[in-house]
Amino acid sequence: MASITRHARLALTALLVVAGAAACDVKWGGGHIALEHPRSPRAGQDSVATASPPPVPLPKPPFVYLVRFEGDGSASAVPFARAGAAGLEAFGWPAGTDAGYAARFDSSFARPGATLALQLAARRVGTLIVTGTRMAVNATCPSVTDVRALVAPGQSTPRWAFAVGPGLPDSVPARVELPSMDDRMRTFGPILAENLLKTAGVERAYLAQRAELRAVPLPGDTLAGTAARGMAATYLIGDTLAPVPPSSESAVSLFYLAVFDPARGYVPEWSSVHRYGSAADKRILSWLGTLRLGTRRLDMLAEMDGAAAHVAAHGEGESRDVTWTEEGPCPALRSLLEAPRAESGTASDSAAGAGAGAGSG
Repeated sequence: MASITRHARLALTALLVVAGAAACDVKWGGGHIALEHPRSPRAGQDSVATASPPPVPLPKPPFVYLVRFEGDGSASAVPFARAGAAGLEAFGWPAGTDAGYAARFDSSFARPGATLALQLAARRVGTLIVTGTRMAVNATCPSVTDVRALVAPGQSTPRWAFAVGPGLPDSVPARVELPSMDDRMRTFGPILAENLLKTAGVERAYLAQRAELRAVPLPGDTLAGTAARGMAATYLIGDTLAPVPPSSESAVSLFYLAVFDPARGYVPEWSSVHRYGSAADKRILSWLGTLRLGTRRLDMLAEMDGAAAHVAAHGEGESRDVTWTEEGPCPALRSLLEAPRAESGTASDSAAGAGAGAGSG
């Protein structure tokens, strides 16, 4: 009887070995034994290990858009920052994203019919309605969005403006009068530029050439119902507004924002003088407009280096210098910023046809 049991045990062992090599089910009497190769799991057992990673989360609105108006009444917009509680926050495409990320962003925030609050002089003047998107040169930044502006009758629009949304509380749009250039600005502009350059210790300040001079509506007077008599100007020595290296390694750029005081004439609210240390040290500021986020006023600028233009801002305070610059170069944003600087009407004088030096009266 013992020998039968031993043979039975040997037979069972042999069957198990054979079954294990074949990775199949074995039935023995009333029992059921399932033997499988450890590298061949059943379907569904490795679902966690092979599941696709979750999509990269989209940024949370509201966003701040640069808006460019064309001469035919059409307009384009590109988001360049988030409207955070403390002001502008960096807004860049996460690393490793592809066209699918841009498509999700557009379907969420740039779908036709979406609305944005249009601002001029830090005041809401109307609504932008998204009509479609034109994809950027690559998938590393947002698309250019085609928009249509709804503003009060008689409201004029400058070359550039700003919009915020979606997701902000509604506010009642108001009409803002945009001031025009006048002879007083053209007369005092170069005098103020030369004085600022001399104060900064720049030799031969009289060589500075006006690259841009704009009549600027500022929030204080605008909110009171009248247009401000402010002006913003860019003057250059040995350089131009184009995104190319300067003609001189000792070039100088000046930007100032000034407000008219009946007792003192034009008084600089803030100014920035930049001396180039080399041809690669190009930095030119030019005026874009004023933006309001909550109770904060931000003066928005285009900052030009030797390769591209960026959106920059400076806030209220003692430093009176640029406090924020948009994160990374964006082809879509550059396409709006690097458009011709001249505007329709008499709201600005650009280098083309201006040519007034700081030493000229």
